[in-house]
Amino acid sequence: MTREDWLAGQTRTFTALHGKRVDRWTGVEMAVREDVAGTGPQFADPEVPCLQLYWLQAWLDDGSAVEIYTYQDDDGFGLCGHPSGGSSDDGHWDGIYRWRSFPELPTGPVDHVAVFHERHFLAEVHFRIGGRPLALVAGELEETHEGGLIFQRLDESVLAFTDLVAVDGVPWNTARQVHHAAF
Repeated sequence: MTREDWLAGQTRTFTALHGKRVDRWTGVEMAVREDVAGTGPQFADPEVPCLQLYWLQAWLDDGSAVEIYTYQDDDGFGLCGHPSGGSSDDGHWDGIYRWRSFPELPTGPVDHVAVFHERHFLAEVHFRIGGRPLALVAGELEETHEGGLIFQRLDESVLAFTDLVAVDGVPWNTARQVHHAAF
């Protein structure tokens, strides 16, 4: 399978969600900081307008689920998705990872799906679900020695934004050069 075939297939996986209904979200969240003043991992920060996820499941109203995570290519990571068996993995995560449901992510009918490629990666997927936006971005928050955070693009986590303006506003390590994928 060529890289172009892979991207086209992944684009179809995400665009096929248009017209479906998302009932809930579950997955594995990754801490934004490993240890804050000896108190353990920090999963939220007022300066971070997104969730950092290891993987995410969209549970649909027909009982099926779509698993969303990242794949690695030679020089970075992109988003991918596939139908899931629908099982949750809530008992196997600790430390900087935790399994949970995500009621803060939008549910309802998927009114719109836009897929964006950057270089040879599926970099972002933007949804409108129940009238609310959701942007999933291949990226990761990297903690600096001073305790700050760098927003890395095309990295190994799924960043979930419910504010599309925030996707443009965070200080990405490289400029976003996304191109809307035709489908």
